Amino acid sequence: MPVLRPRHYNANVIDSPHDIVLFSQGFCEYSEMVRLHLESRGQKYRERDLDYDPNAREDMLKLGATGTPVIVIDGEVVMGYDEEAIDGLLGFQPYNPPEDLSGPTMEQR
Repeated sequence: MPVLRPRHYNANVIDSPHDIVLFSQGFCEYSEMVRLHLESRGQKYRERDLDYDPNAREDMLKLGATGTPVIVIDGEVVMGYDEEAIDGLLGFQPYNPPEDLSGPTMEQR
């Protein structure tokens, strides 16, 4: 069941120096994950819901995408829910940074 929000929904966010556009659809779970991630990072964004915006699908297809979510951050396109790419474009460190696994192998021990 999709999460329905009133069209005037506005998260408690800080002013963001980034221009963020989210192409989404109501039934898309990954679109909801992007919304939650952006809100957890305190980022304002403009949402173009393909279910309500008649021009959104055409604009999204021009970006080379065929499905949602698509996030455009300062002109850079991220297709799908890619937390690391989103954080990188926003200048955040990932919540779960990768571990350094470059220690000795079993044969080297």
